[in-house]
Amino acid sequence: MMENQVSEYDVIIVGAGLAGLSAAKVLHEEGKSYMILEATERPGGKVYSKTSEDTSRYFELGAQFINKKMTEIVKLIEETGMTLTRNEGTQSSIVISDKSKELINLDFSDITDTLGAISGEHFDSKPLDQVLEKHISQKRKRQILKSFIAAETTVNSRYINAEAMKNLVSRVTTTTSGLEYQASDPLSNVIKYLETLNKDAIHYLEPVAKVKETKSGYTLKTKNKAKYHAKAIIMAVPPTAASRITFNTTIADHYRPYLESYTDGAVIKMTFVYDTPFWRERDIKDKKKSIYGVIYSAHEGVNLMDSSKESGENRLTLFIGGDKAKELADVPIEVKEFYARERLIEVLGEDAEHYKDYEISEWQHSPYYGGGYGAIIHHHGIPDANKTLREPHRNMVFASTELAFDFPLFMEGAVRSGQYAAKRLLEKMSENVTE
Repeated sequence: MMENQVSEYDVIIVGAGLAGLSAAKVLHEEGKSYMILEATERPGGKVYSKTSEDTSRYFELGAQFINKKMTEIVKLIEETGMTLTRNEGTQSSIVISDKSKELINLDFSDITDTLGAISGEHFDSKPLDQVLEKHISQKRKRQILKSFIAAETTVNSRYINAEAMKNLVSRVTTTTSGLEYQASDPLSNVIKYLETLNKDAIHYLEPVAKVKETKSGYTLKTKNKAKYHAKAIIMAVPPTAASRITFNTTIADHYRPYLESYTDGAVIKMTFVYDTPFWRERDIKDKKKSIYGVIYSAHEGVNLMDSSKESGENRLTLFIGGDKAKELADVPIEVKEFYARERLIEVLGEDAEHYKDYEISEWQHSPYYGGGYGAIIHHHGIPDANKTLREPHRNMVFASTELAFDFPLFMEGAVRSGQYAAKRLLEKMSENVTE
């Protein structure tokens, strides 16, 4: 399916992340002609593994954790010959707060319950932090919940549309058990597998700048001045990335308000490797406890978790999300390391300072990856923008983890969104031909 062989494709997919590659897999199986335009030099988007030079260890720089209910990503993992490996300590360990070290039982269902108990009239395009301030009287509980939300969404609650957040969490069908497993080997193997299926169709370093509707479909122009033609388009990029593309007036008028309803997240992910798992025997309220995670109520958007696999290296991963990630974006790496080390020490003591290796990955201010692990609808945005974007219009449809029916902000959401977009688009194109 090289360009010199096909003058016009059935479908052009913009973006070779997990959503775009999953959509391409559907088109491949249906025997359609298609191509994928990827703005960067690699596929995978926010799924990105880094292996050390001596291949002794690897780090997941982006998405990492899996739940068995995430059936589609599990299928892809198994199709590559990998298996699921349980995370160490997820069954018996605890999550605590940073200052008081109190036990925290918190997951997405808590957000659902909290927002579900608030009547709709109190939302009305208000920022989430205002809604929480009004309806949660306990300051400590409010701080912990806001920090948890900022860590999970990589956006501080002051920017989040409360009604949209209520809609989003209603689509999340997993809880903290979503962190129970990892793939047995680098997740980049899944991307390589999907890339192999589509290797002749992917054009790298081709960021799309303009999309114009024509009588027969669409013409796409890249920043490299290349032109491509297709009957239909799947925009498999985050809504914020799509909003930076110029569309002709008809398409822009329809989609622009929905695309501009989203705001980028921001996150720094730092994984530390230790000789011993000292956090599994800590004195908590005069009892020996194994710590699985920490939510930093005093640092909104920061959380820590045990990211060790069973029988694997001893690892802790610190996530710095939201405003703090943006604040640290342009400082020297030594400053970021110092900030992270201070957060570890304040909860786990001096043992936390003696790591033997660490890896940092940053997701801020990217024009193509959308900043954090997902984009969120801001408080001036349209709360149900996802519904319009994921349905085909004039043979164009959007696909990304933000738009999935369920499991948003996870790999599963990206896979399902890509699959759904491709299937619905083919249905619409078939209906148009019949008519």
